[in-house]
Amino acid sequence: MNTERWRPIPVDDSFVADPRKWLAAHTREDMPWLLVHADDGVIWGRREANDTLKLSSDVFKDSQDYPAVAVKLRGETIQQARLFGPAGELLVWRTETGFAARLVEDGPLPPPDALPDERNLLWRMGNIVEARDGFTLLKEGEQGLRHAPPVVTEEERRPVLIMWHYVDYDDEGQAYISLSRLVGLEA
Repeated sequence: MNTERWRPIPVDDSFVADPRKWLAAHTREDMPWLLVHADDGVIWGRREANDTLKLSSDVFKDSQDYPAVAVKLRGETIQQARLFGPAGELLVWRTETGFAARLVEDGPLPPPDALPDERNLLWRMGNIVEARDGFTLLKEGEQGLRHAPPVVTEEERRPVLIMWHYVDYDDEGQAYISLSRLVGLEA
């Protein structure tokens, strides 16, 4: 991996003790979105004007009605967390000994070694269940998977997660993707 592209960020015990507070302290106006994969589900979030994080589980908090979305942000269940936006991405991931993190800061325009704007549909064949407070609860296809990204969308539009992939070359001159990062979220 091209280590000139990113820098490590220290992660101390305060991340496990209060991941919401730790993540809120690292979010910025130009990196407003949060995507967390945890043992018990997916948690979406967005930065609020008062530098706090609003989570999908704050909006859809009734675990009876929304068991797959009312997932609490707990340090002991987080596998990885990504704060991202046009300016960069902070990735925190679980290791055998705790957590590690790296920050990519390269701005809103893709650098020359990037494959920009890969658009991944967050919802292909499903239903919009409900839009509330800037989040949209989506139910995906026959499996009934649910998640609530921090976008408001309409039935005919599909929410999209935008990624960049960075190309590097090995010793034999063959290209490979050395790093990928989340860039944006669109309705």
